[in-house]
Amino acid sequence: MKSKFLMAFVLLLVTASSFAQTAAEIKWLSITEAEKLMKKNPRKVVVDIYTDWCGWCKRLDATTYKDPAVVEYINKNYYAVKFNAESKDPISFQGTSYTYDPSRRINSLSNLLMGNSTGYPTTTFLNEKLEVISVVPGYQQPQMMNNILHYFGEDQYLTKDWNTYLSSLQNGNQ
Repeated sequence: MKSKFLMAFVLLLVTASSFAQTAAEIKWLSITEAEKLMKKNPRKVVVDIYTDWCGWCKRLDATTYKDPAVVEYINKNYYAVKFNAESKDPISFQGTSYTYDPSRRINSLSNLLMGNSTGYPTTTFLNEKLEVISVVPGYQQPQMMNNILHYFGEDQYLTKDWNTYLSSLQNGNQ
């Protein structure tokens, strides 16, 4: 009897431990929430710009944004914003109200956040002053997203171009 109880207890611990490892999630915010938090504790912002119909956006959510290294780095170093480019809700950001543009079927905040990018998903990085640092279009696999997050999160972009930074990672000199 004790042995069955012990086996069940060990199985429960292993299951709980496994669940805890996979249960970590990115703490997504709205752009308005991130802007409020920036006033007390400035940090960079990563903005996931998506649409409900975008298959690659769903894949990014299911894979890259579930990767433990990506989740941990984002939660520790960024405010993470999830922004539906087709949101019909008015959004206030930096004193400006952005609204839905029916002729283009997007919220006008998308123009600011996406620059010249026209596809989804798009990941936009903002500095501590909420200025666009870079716009990264398309799906990114977890390892590449992790590299990109570190590049901006550690201010490498201020002293190295992207290709030099990638080369330094491949050569083990970061």
